[in-house]
Amino acid sequence: MSGFEEERQNTSWESPPGGAVSEWEITAAAVELALLSRGGTPLRELPADLAERIRDEAWRFLPQVVASAPRPEARLGHEERGSRSAGQSWLAVGWWTAACLAALLAWQWSPLPRIVPPSAAVLQPPSLAELRGRLLTADPGVVTAVWKKASDDPSVIADQTDIETAGGLGDVVWSSARQEGFMRFRGLAANDPTVAQYQLWIFDAERDEAYPVDGGVFDVPAQADGDVVVRIDARLPISRATAFAITVEQPGGVVVSSRGRLPLLATLP
Repeated sequence: MSGFEEERQNTSWESPPGGAVSEWEITAAAVELALLSRGGTPLRELPADLAERIRDEAWRFLPQVVASAPRPEARLGHEERGSRSAGQSWLAVGWWTAACLAALLAWQWSPLPRIVPPSAAVLQPPSLAELRGRLLTADPGVVTAVWKKASDDPSVIADQTDIETAGGLGDVVWSSARQEGFMRFRGLAANDPTVAQYQLWIFDAERDEAYPVDGGVFDVPAQADGDVVVRIDARLPISRATAFAITVEQPGGVVVSSRGRLPLLATLP
């Protein structure tokens, strides 16, 4: 019989009634607590005296390296005692590791508050107004044109003072280098997307004026508070923008506008 088997047979797995709690029972209790926590049973905080005991006695279960010459009697039965000593050392290490893992699982499944990294979901993306401001700062070549009332379309509901004031109806900014831009509106009526939508048209100096570039369709929400900012969605590259026009079209927009309803126009010199 090997030293490890002899030691295992001689090991008491349970404490006698009224005796001290053994390391085996501590480990079993930790595993049981972890399993109960996983099943939904809340765990109480680990008692301070038990946590201190684990910290103080952990070293006893780890193998120690001692640099010393063997005693004379240690030479007798060296192989048997070495095997038994190794078995005891690794057995203790294994059970101590199991206890640590059980404690880690119990902590992981416990309802106690823990420090977690912030979720990306709470990070709000920049608003269109902020992106518009960044574009104006980043590109000194951005051009700006103010909206003017192009016809007596009922979509323009601004006061007469705003209509007559430069920039009173909002403006459009466009970066030719970035092929990016934003529109800002004031006094443009909210629309029902199921009935009609607004559509932007971009006039390019390198293209026929009869066929301006589609700049995308958009809506003005009824709950809009203050300026309404819309990102320009140019369907084709713009060489040099000369004007921007807003029309009222069917839901989804059109390929070629009849310009029957043309509420706003912004021109560049």
